[in-house]
Amino acid sequence: MIDEIDELDAYFKKMGEPSEGEAVKLEHMMMEKVSVNPSRRKLLRIVGIFGKSEKQLKEESGLNDFFFKFNMDFLQKEGFLKFEEGMYRLTDAGIAMHDSVC
Repeated sequence: MIDEIDELDAYFKKMGEPSEGEAVKLEHMMMEKVSVNPSRRKLLRIVGIFGKSEKQLKEESGLNDFFFKFNMDFLQKEGFLKFEEGMYRLTDAGIAMHDSVC
C-alpha cells in the first residue's frame, strides 16, 4: 500500500521556516499594526512599566469588552504583553514599542 501525500501537508512542508528577511518583514508588519491602532497604543501606555490588572486596564482604557479582549489577545499573541501573577506586563518587545509610540 502506497502512502498518499496530502496536498496541504506537502505545501506546508515546502514552505518551511521564513528566511531572516521575511521574519524581519513580518515583525515590522506586526509593529505597524500595533503602532497605527490608537486602542493598542493606549493599552501599552496604560500597562506601562509597572503592569496593571485586567480590571484596572478595562477601567482606564474605556474599551468595551469585545474590543478590550480583541486588542489584548492580539498584543499577547504577538508578544508585546504577558500575563503573570494576575497582572499584565510588557515584554521586551512591548517595552521597545512603548518607548517608541507612547
